[in-house]
Amino acid sequence: MDDFSVNLVEANRINIFTIDSQGRKRYSLRNQNGILRRQYDGSWTSSAIELDSQKGAQKHINKNVFPKFAKKQPNVSGFDPGKILDENQYILNFLNSIKVSQWQVDFRSHRVDRVIINNRNGILNPKFNHYSIMIKIKMDSQSKFIEVGEGNTISMKFNLSGLESRIREILDNHKKSKKLTPNGKVVVVLNSGDGGILFHEILGHSLEADHIYQKMSSITPHDIGRRIVSKNVNLHTHDRNDPFFRNRVCDDEGETADTFILVERGILRNFISDFFYQKLLRNGSCGHCRVQDFSKIPMPRMYALYLQPGPYHVDELIQSVNYGIFAKEVGDGKIFFNKNLFYFNIKAAYLIEKGKITAPLGSILVRGNIIEALNSVDMIANDFCYDKGISYCHKNGQTVNVRVGQPTVKINNLYVTRGYHD
Repeated sequence: MDDFSVNLVEANRINIFTIDSQGRKRYSLRNQNGILRRQYDGSWTSSAIELDSQKGAQKHINKNVFPKFAKKQPNVSGFDPGKILDENQYILNFLNSIKVSQWQVDFRSHRVDRVIINNRNGILNPKFNHYSIMIKIKMDSQSKFIEVGEGNTISMKFNLSGLESRIREILDNHKKSKKLTPNGKVVVVLNSGDGGILFHEILGHSLEADHIYQKMSSITPHDIGRRIVSKNVNLHTHDRNDPFFRNRVCDDEGETADTFILVERGILRNFISDFFYQKLLRNGSCGHCRVQDFSKIPMPRMYALYLQPGPYHVDELIQSVNYGIFAKEVGDGKIFFNKNLFYFNIKAAYLIEKGKITAPLGSILVRGNIIEALNSVDMIANDFCYDKGISYCHKNGQTVNVRVGQPTVKINNLYVTRGYHD
């Protein structure tokens, strides 16, 4: 493997403002600067240094990178809790009007500005801004909060009426839910948009090169060019119409992807890889190295995952189901490679009977066998849309923003139980 060195200089700023049903307000600011130095010459050596300012990086890397930081900086220092309260009074009034035991709203602004010095590709300056609102509601009959949120990469502006409508439907779904638990394997229809997080978990993580090399994933290096999932699946890592990662000029090693196609008609074309594992696996595409902040170790990770649309209208998917579940509001999930299993929380679900959506079911848990689920993707609709902008990925103690998008999808052979899993 060629000698490889990369220095990552970072300015990381997070503002969080919280208000709850008791009228309590909290504000926090985290402002951190640092540098991560990495060198490969047969093995990795890494060191992280916290800095007082970006200017301090110069003495550690013999380059003055401060002009890169100073150039065309977006003004996110004006995070103003008073202005946030004024602009979001609509949703706060709504929350005060509904009968729930507790609620909390978190407003968050996160800016990451990096200069990456790669000994092969030169100096690059990726930026990422993220703004979000997260509403947490606890009903009288429940011990856990239900979370409903929205995020974007442009401003602290949100679709407040849309959030109200989603919360009303979830509350109504729970209040009227039937105490019904389907037995055995059933069909699950995943709603468009946020439902893509299931493919992020069960297929995206399976295609990460470190998981493949360490033999944690069921996918192997020999599967390139072979069908690994249902032929209905086409999976990409880039969408030119999506602004979410538009300013991502490179990954956190200063590399760019050679291709954006992971799976084509069920056939595996590429892994999700960084420079190191690309060489180990002899796979042609990297550009997917990520790190939460300069104090951590980078690894192969997803930025975005887009399941491409299919030929069906969404009504055709519902009408094709004799008995199953419609997952309307999708929550988080987890994958267990060692058991070839996964689970997924659904915040609001409905029963499908004889081709029609009928009874509300409240919160349910969807689980299944990874390989069986991937080969049970039966129908894909043509109603592609992006997630709500608040998808996060947790791996090896690091959390990063991710993006998913998908149309409505019908998957056979999944198990459904009641409740919500931590």
